[in-house]
This record gives sequence, C-alpha cells and structure tokens, in this order.
Amino acid sequence: MERALTRLETAQAQRDGDASLGVSQDGSDLAERHARLKVAAAQALTGLDALLAGKE
Repeated sequence: MERALTRLETAQAQRDGDASLGVSQDGSDLAERHARLKVAAAQALTGLDALLAGKE
C-alpha cells in the first residue's frame, strides 16, 4: 500500500507539473497543489480498499 501511495503521489505531481503552465516560479501554489494531491490519493486509496475487500 505504501508503494502504491508513493507511485500515486509521484504520478500526480508529474501530471500537475506538466499541466500547470500558469504555475508561479516561487511555488506559491504549492499548498493548493498539495491539497489536490491529497484528495486524489485519498480517492485512489478508497478505491484500492474497495477492490481488496471485493466490493467492486
């Protein structure tokens, strides 16, 4: 699970970096990006939990 979370965080960070042409150079949007990443990771983990429990 820990490795899966790390992969999700890495993939999301790369995708956010690629898609964010308007990102400020000083990183002032870091808190917003972090919040989006946390939501995406939580959703992915919920899906993994459901799969492991045989609910999907």
